[in-house]
Amino acid sequence: MKALRVTALIASVLCLAVLVSPAVASGPITSTTAAPAAEGAFVTAMGIGVAPASASDPFAIGQTLYIGVQSTADSAGLQNAADEMLSRLGAIKAALVDAGVPADGIRLQGLSVNPMFGPTKPGDAPGQKSQTQALTSVNLNGSLSADVPSIRLLIAAMNAATANGATQVNANSGKGGAPFGSVQPPAADLAKATQAAVANARTNAEALAAATGRKVGSIRSISSSQLPMMGCCPPNSGWTVQVTVTFEFAP
Repeated sequence: MKALRVTALIASVLCLAVLVSPAVASGPITSTTAAPAAEGAFVTAMGIGVAPASASDPFAIGQTLYIGVQSTADSAGLQNAADEMLSRLGAIKAALVDAGVPADGIRLQGLSVNPMFGPTKPGDAPGQKSQTQALTSVNLNGSLSADVPSIRLLIAAMNAATANGATQVNANSGKGGAPFGSVQPPAADLAKATQAAVANARTNAEALAAATGRKVGSIRSISSSQLPMMGCCPPNSGWTVQVTVTFEFAP
């Protein structure tokens, strides 16, 4: 009886081997992946649009004042000198506001203390190390920047700063130090200039495509930049919008 059970078990294993063997003999299972579609050719062109300046009055160009205050004190009087520096900066800010400069456009740029040392003294005995340099004085420097609404207010603001302790005053065209004394045009004007720049880019792309016997299709990518006009143009004459557009070729 025991021998019969062993014989039956061997027969079952052989049958299972026969059932599995066709799948093994058929080889490894493979999966098919569609090859990516080949990308077509494209044409890239640049376009430019111009937005007029927002200010019609040339004297309404914003200005930025850079105001410096400097003082010197001995090492023992450093705290008093620092307090005096902050007081002078506060007085300058108040005077600028009285002159018509908006308070929210006046910013503290920095405050620094620079130690000044005397010459190194030689050692008293031969072979003795030189003594450490002695601190003789400290230089304190404070600076403000102020956004002045127009050139008409510039001289009054500069006079207010110098009358209240400013040791250096410089002016730069443009609010917040913006280049070329330009004021960014309204969003609606920039949008029109952008549309004109894209149309200009399409015209340029169509000319390139026609030279190769092709036609321009839809836009694939686009990027833009906005810059105030410079070079030959006077300040506040407008902003240029430059776009780079990549088009697909029409089928």
